[in-house]
Amino acid sequence: MTSDDPPGLADALAAVERDHDARVVAARDIGSRAWNLHSPLSDHDVAALFVQRPAAYARLGDVVDSVERTEGETELRAWNVRRFGELLADSNPTALEFCHSPLVYRAYEPLSALVADVAEEFGPMSVYHHYRSLATRQYHKYLQQRLLDGGEPVFVVVADLDGAYRVRPVDDPDGPTERVPTDRYEVATTDRTVKRALYVVRGILYAEYVRDTHRFPPLDFGAFLDSIGEVEGFDPDPELVATARDLAERKRAGDGDALVGDPVGPGALPPEHIDPETHAVRGIPRERVNAFIERALADAPE
Repeated sequence: MTSDDPPGLADALAAVERDHDARVVAARDIGSRAWNLHSPLSDHDVAALFVQRPAAYARLGDVVDSVERTEGETELRAWNVRRFGELLADSNPTALEFCHSPLVYRAYEPLSALVADVAEEFGPMSVYHHYRSLATRQYHKYLQQRLLDGGEPVFVVVADLDGAYRVRPVDDPDGPTERVPTDRYEVATTDRTVKRALYVVRGILYAEYVRDTHRFPPLDFGAFLDSIGEVEGFDPDPELVATARDLAERKRAGDGDALVGDPVGPGALPPEHIDPETHAVRGIPRERVNAFIERALADAPE
């Protein structure tokens, strides 16, 4: 699918080519629009691939690995094809999301061929831990209510009582609870909004999907939710799926900053440890990635 350029993209790509004596060969959306979770006010997050003149790769200090710039409503991250190849060969989740993006702004046949050949050969273990860590970090930072002592988190709030909190130690999430007065500790800032909760739920479901199927999840989150029940071996918690649908609808309606509390709960977070003998398998073949880089060099500026 090839889409119309978002505002500012053409200028951003032209600047990359001008400033680095390069040619942009591919560009795709990697943000909320690719996830189908955007609202009318959402920015455009775009990733692109560029290739420099062949001589740059033979000289010290001339190769530019990546470029970031903002033009209008577009935030651009551009990778040198060699850097992109390194990321893809390591099953980097952002590079894989670029490969699987349904919103294409600059089509490139060699990239499409590479994606068709190897995009499903990624290492499931690293992608699982990416989405698990994303969900866990977002949950602890934005949704989980914590008490601070000297600026450091010491307790997780289990219940808000009359003039007190029921808490557990941060470093012992399964330990016994205790009651502490509300005026003894500072309450950590949270951001319990639709947007933050949705990112946590998305991370949980994607991690479980990769673990259970060894496939890469569809980036369009609505399509992903609609596919649940049709994918063999993937049977997530129905309540979590219902929460995901509700949050996604509210985010798309422009209600992303509305407060929702904690609709997830720490028990929904995926486990830190999964069996490496089962999941540390496969990998994207480096020789196929090298062939793509060599092909892209043929399209470098003269």
